[in-house]
Amino acid sequence: MPEIIWNGVGLVVPDHWEPAGLERDSLLLESGARPVCELKWNVVRGSFSFEKHLKRLAKGHKDADVHGVELADTPEVWVEAVKRLTRSGLRLRSFIWRSDGHRGIGAALHNPGTGLAALVQFFIVEEADESVAAEVLASFRDHSGGKTVPWTLFGLAARVPAEFRLETFSFKPGRYTVSYWRARSARQDNRLPAGKGPGTRLTFERFVPASVLLKESDLETWVGDVLNEPPGSLSVTTTDNGLAWAGVVRTSLLRKLLRRENHARGRVWTTERGNAILSVTTDGTVPMPEEIFKTIVRSYTLV
Repeated sequence: MPEIIWNGVGLVVPDHWEPAGLERDSLLLESGARPVCELKWNVVRGSFSFEKHLKRLAKGHKDADVHGVELADTPEVWVEAVKRLTRSGLRLRSFIWRSDGHRGIGAALHNPGTGLAALVQFFIVEEADESVAAEVLASFRDHSGGKTVPWTLFGLAARVPAEFRLETFSFKPGRYTVSYWRARSARQDNRLPAGKGPGTRLTFERFVPASVLLKESDLETWVGDVLNEPPGSLSVTTTDNGLAWAGVVRTSLLRKLLRRENHARGRVWTTERGNAILSVTTDGTVPMPEEIFKTIVRSYTLV
């Protein structure tokens, strides 16, 4: 069963479950054309109320009967899943819903250690779906509390320093892009949306098929034409299976005084497995330390 980790939250799901809807703080999974699981989350500062979250859920499903239930009123397999998560330090409240012949089961979850609050619900068609739902629920993990935060989606995996926030993402055929942003200071991070003000952008990309993309071009030429990299007049270093660059892109005495020099690093390489081109790039007013960048590059892989 593959693991899906997105923006700090993870689930292990059956092979035939695929992401059908993706936002920064929500994930919809389908099996075929049928929805099977919906997950939403955010970080709550201060106290957390299960009742408020369940009321919000019911308000968003006006045509459904949504209500919290005691653990004893849920299937036995669900009880075991809840107990496992409770032992891990999470707080939970189960709920069920019914609408026009459809039914579902879910849970509101809260991690007091990180403030993460989540709602996960499963769409139940037959009794066997309850066991699958319970197994997936038991796999729920909050990854937001570490020094680095993993993400695993659509056959890619990487780890990002925890101070970076998810900024933008795009998963189009042939080209996947995920970008993160780190503000220069914590004060700016709290006041401005990701990507605004001085800071550093960290971008992961994947291109396929490499054999077709590089059929009439070498990698350095392709990188310059498609990625417009490396920026400015930075020189490119050739590695065993790719390219690398690092340096200050724009500089002047005034930029130095204002701490507005633009720093960039990049690494692009081809993979034997998966026939892909992978790239990791950073740019911004805060330089990315070389060793941290190398660690990020090593973490980025096809799965």
